[in-house]
Parts: sequence; C-alpha cells; structure tokens
Amino acid sequence: MGSGSRIDHQHHLVATTAAGTTISAPSQGVDLSPDDAHEQLISRVLQLGTAIAEHRQNPGELDEFYELRQRLQDEYGHAEGTLDEQIMQAAGAGVSVPEQRDVPPEWSSPEERAVQRAAAQQVLDEVAAEHQAATALQEAAREQWPPDNVSYTDDFDAFQRDYEAARDRAARGEQVVPYMMENATGGLGAREGGRGFGVEIEFDIEPGVDRQRAIQSIARELRDAGLSRTARQYDYHSQQNAGYTDEPDAWRLESDCTVAGELVSPILYDEPQTWQNLATACEIIERNGGRASFGTGGHVHVGMHDFDHDVANHTRLMQTYKAHEDVLYRLAQNPASEGNQHRGTRWCNPNPVPSEGYSSISEISARHGQAVNLYGAMRGGQSAHGEFRLWDGSLNPSVIQTQVKLSLGMAAAAVRQDAAPSGRRMELGSHRDQRQVNQLGQRRRLGGDAWRMTTANFRNMVDSLFQRPEDKAQATALFHETRWQRR
Repeated sequence: MGSGSRIDHQHHLVATTAAGTTISAPSQGVDLSPDDAHEQLISRVLQLGTAIAEHRQNPGELDEFYELRQRLQDEYGHAEGTLDEQIMQAAGAGVSVPEQRDVPPEWSSPEERAVQRAAAQQVLDEVAAEHQAATALQEAAREQWPPDNVSYTDDFDAFQRDYEAARDRAARGEQVVPYMMENATGGLGAREGGRGFGVEIEFDIEPGVDRQRAIQSIARELRDAGLSRTARQYDYHSQQNAGYTDEPDAWRLESDCTVAGELVSPILYDEPQTWQNLATACEIIERNGGRASFGTGGHVHVGMHDFDHDVANHTRLMQTYKAHEDVLYRLAQNPASEGNQHRGTRWCNPNPVPSEGYSSISEISARHGQAVNLYGAMRGGQSAHGEFRLWDGSLNPSVIQTQVKLSLGMAAAAVRQDAAPSGRRMELGSHRDQRQVNQLGQRRRLGGDAWRMTTANFRNMVDSLFQRPEDKAQATALFHETRWQRR
C-alpha cells in the first residue's frame, strides 16, 4: 500500500474446512479439472450457506448463494434439500437455511442467468486472488525468519544480563525501556513485507487543569506539528467512519465518554517518521496537562491481511495468547500507574479459547470488550485487522512501541505456522497465585530456581516472537518495569 492509500474495499470470505484447510476458487488463467471446479463450487455454496444460516451474510453474499446453489442444481444435478442439510450440519444445531426468495421472471432467461453466473465467478476469482496473495506472504514470512541470535529459553544468563541492565538504568534515573527510531520492529512492521499497525492513545487531564482549554491546546498543537489537519476534537470513532489512511498528517483527536480524549493514529509502518510522530504526539498531550490515568487504555491495531480467513491461523494466534495471557497482562500494565496495577478487565476481558482450538471461524468469540478483538479480522481481505485492547494507556512512547512490537510479533508468529504452544496455560493471575501457594509473598525479590521458574513463561514467549537481541532486551526492560497482576 503506497503513501496516501486508503482502506475502503469490500472483501469476501474463503471457505474453511473443519481441519483448518482453506479452499478457494480458481484464479483467472488457471485451468481446473471438472471435478476440482465442482468441488470448489460446493465449498463456496456451503460456506455462504453457513453464513446465511447464522445471519452473518451481507446482501451481496445472499445473492451469490442463491445463484450458485441454483447453478449446482442445473449443471450438476444437486438436490436442494441435500445441500441445505449439509449447510445445517456445518452451521450447527438450531439453524435453518431461508427459503428461496422470489426470482423475477426475467432472470429465467439464458442471457440473465449467464450474467448472474459471470458475476458469481468474478467474486470467486477475487477470493482466489486474495488467497494466493496471502499464501505468498505466509511463505515469505517463514523464509525470512532468521535463526535465533540469542535464546532466553536456552541461555538464562542472556536474559539475566538484559534484566540487570534495565535495573541499572532505573537506579540511575534513566529511561528504562529503550526507544528505537530505525528498524524498530526488525521487519515486522515494515511497509514492504511486514504489516501495518495503528494506535489509539486514551488520556485524561490532570486535576486542576482546565479540561476544555487543554483539549483545545492539544488539538491546535497537533495541527501545528503537522500531525493532524484541523485543530478540533472529533466525535467518537470518527476516524473509523471516515476511513483510514497512511498519510502522516491523519492523526485524529476524538472524544470518548470514559476519558478526556483519545488520539487515533493513521495506518503506521516501521519508519523513522512514525516513531518521531508518536513521540511528538505524546509530548504534546503531556505538555498540555494530559496524563495516562488509571482508567485509560492503549489499543494496538495490527494488519491481518495474510490470515486469509484460515481458522488455523486464528487458532494459533489465540492459543499463543492464552498460553502467555498472564505475561501479556503484566506487560500491559502502565509502568507509571499507582500501585503497579493494571486498569482492570472491564474493557479488555480475557478471551475464552478452547484448548482444542476452533473448527470454524464462526466459533471465535469476537467482541469489542475482549483483550484481543478479532472482529475486524474475520472477514479477510486487505483491510483485515485485529485489535489488541489489553494494553493500559501510556504516554511513554517507549512503552507504546514495545506494546506495538508484541502485538505485531503475535500476529506474525501465527501465519509463520509456528506450532501453537502446548501444555499448561498461564491465565491471568497464575503467577501471583503460584507465589501465594509457595508462600513467597508479592514484594519479595526472587532468586535461584524460583526466579528461573517465574520468568520461564516470559522468556519462552519472547523467544517465539522476536529474533533480534535488541527486541528481546526491550521487552525485558518493560518486564522489569511491570508486575504480575491479579485475576
């Protein structure tokens, strides 16, 4: 996506089997055998029918379903009742396929039917092109993933050195979490070969500061710094309604009923201007009385155009999240918060993830108030994205950058087809519970085997997300600044 491009497309779903194998229609210029064409047509009809039975379809998909089902009956002799039974089996109990709508008489002519078939085939071709592009991206991601430069899992001393370096910076009163301006993500957020991302920075106004005047000053200085185009505060979700762009002056200050304001970024990539603009935005908010209070959140949106509506990719992502949930909520805590406490889970509930994974995309719980919101990823296509909502609000660009990298790393690991973590899940509160059982106390500094054990989950997660030593050291610095959270 080039500079100034805007996401405003209509995308379609790809049929996925219970085993997680993606079935797509043929692309233009590829000859299929009659059996293959027949099989892929059946797959598309079943996928559309399941969406309709579960009331997830859009008007275009409804039209496509009835047209393709009629084509199966006319060209291949399928019985309508048999198809409907298969659809209901795929969708589960308690669903039904709506009756065929009345078809205008003019549609019965061969010419009109040919037009409808051509339109349906065009949709299938678009889906196939998206699938092929996503497959190529996944393969490139696997090939470009280098061997470990350093392994925290195998080399505990490497982790310990980075942890102690962070502790020394804290003791000297220096910035504990490093901030990178060049190649900060190691390619994870690169414009070419990586994935775009975006941030939403919630903030309140310091007590004693005139709120309206502070908001006006923030809006004006954002415009004067070239980050936004106007000096005003917009309504909630106005950026989403307007459509996202990657123009650097498209940051938008919005209202939010739970906080004083929310600054929404454009689509970002790992480039020096991105990190300079992020630092400038945080500085403007703070200088005018803004603060990351206990109730503020920080949301990171990550492009998932290569997930390709493949249930296996979504399963790997969410099983990785669940295996490291307690670590992630620790790293999500704003290091500057009073009492070292996360803001709570009212707006970022831990996701329910079945241990056996998902058999279909429709099984995935996708809600606005969950830690990982996949609603925007489930439709597939170039605009597909997930939202990592568990992060606390922060006006420290180093903390935000590290949270962005953790979010990008989780998405990238899923499509590299790295094996999802197996074994025990460390759900929110697990480490605090273990310390209580072992009567270690929450304030006592651990050492020896106890320290190795309590850091093992963090070290394993970091090894699975990052390869470069500097990325692991940055995450370790944030680990040093945060604490284990309660359930």
